[in-house]
Amino acid sequence: MRLSLRLAAALSCSVLAFAAVPAAQAESLPERVIVNLTETPATSLAFNWRAEAGGGEGFIEYAPLTPGPAYPQTAVRIAAKRTAAAFTTRDQEQVSADYYSVQLTGLTPNTQYVYRVGREGAWSAWRQVRTAAAEARPFTFLYVGDVQNDIRSMGGLAVRRALRQTPDAAFMLFAGDLINRADNDGEWGQWFDMDPHRLAETPSLMTPGNHEYMKPEGAEAQQLAPQWRLQFNLPDNGPSEWLSETVYRVDYQGVRVISLDADMMDEDPQSARDQLAWLEGQLTDNPARWTVILMHYPLYSTARGRDGAELRAVLQPVLDRHHVDLVLAGHDHTYGRGRPHDQGPVYMVSNVGPKQYPLGDIDWPVRKGSGIQVFQQIEATPDRLTVRAFTMDGLLYDAFQLDKTGQGAARLTDLKPATPELILRREDR
Repeated sequence: MRLSLRLAAALSCSVLAFAAVPAAQAESLPERVIVNLTETPATSLAFNWRAEAGGGEGFIEYAPLTPGPAYPQTAVRIAAKRTAAAFTTRDQEQVSADYYSVQLTGLTPNTQYVYRVGREGAWSAWRQVRTAAAEARPFTFLYVGDVQNDIRSMGGLAVRRALRQTPDAAFMLFAGDLINRADNDGEWGQWFDMDPHRLAETPSLMTPGNHEYMKPEGAEAQQLAPQWRLQFNLPDNGPSEWLSETVYRVDYQGVRVISLDADMMDEDPQSARDQLAWLEGQLTDNPARWTVILMHYPLYSTARGRDGAELRAVLQPVLDRHHVDLVLAGHDHTYGRGRPHDQGPVYMVSNVGPKQYPLGDIDWPVRKGSGIQVFQQIEATPDRLTVRAFTMDGLLYDAFQLDKTGQGAARLTDLKPATPELILRREDR
């Protein structure tokens, strides 16, 4: 018996020692790999990742996708920009890592590419991604509201459902509050772990929410989480340097997507003026048939005790005048969709995460819900936008379409199902 125990202990130690080797190796591999859309998505793509501190230079290798395994032989290697970052979070969490960013340019429109990132001995898996077409063509994209809480255990489940149910999504929009505590690096890690392969293959755009901002002790103004610009590679075509990668626009196959930094617009008068002036220019000189605004705070709120009256007073006249089509928001942890003015946008408030609020006493939505996790598929053609909202169990919860044949506001057709609204969260808890 004693011999058996000794043997078992020895075997246990051997197994632990053997298991420690690949774990140590895995720490040096690239993590948090993500692909973002650029200002010119038909001919360029942006990539970010991070690795353990002190790893040195990093690279991306890429090539057009081939029918077989020949692509590594034709891959081009490009050096990435490396940023060595070390900081302490409010929770006294020590973060030390190398962050890498690179933008590929001169790509061929509507083409599948394969790529990997890292360095010799520490490469990621090969992944594939497609550039946009150079002209307006039909495509589908995803939009989700706040992930924010219980990211690993529950929020990621709904995001994976959205991606699985939309395998051909051209890109994905996140309406802010990706995490709960701005500088909590563990939460950011959970966000990237929601679906690491799809986040590295499906381009994404995100706008910051109030939970991406923090106000460190002694600071006069709030600050964007340091991870935002380190681990995302978003367009830098906004109104000012201090709003870079939070306020921007992307034109994708006939759809103009505009990100507004709603939290800074709400907190800082100068930011509000800068964003409004820039927005006027983007809407005036707009070659796209369709215009979509992505922002965290809703102009029309859905949650109890909330109202976006101040933002609404400033923004709605601009959006109405330029016949913006969709305004996609989060923040309220409920669902709502409506068009308060015939010449204005359709406003949507959505929530993909498990944090839920009760509905307010509201009459602007034609479809609403609470206590549900929802994601949206948006199908775009040159003349029509079709929007479908699904609960995370796959139920079609809401739908509508917008048709546009000339100048002016699009024609709205309501396609919501006859199923009852789900009002599952009625009281604050």
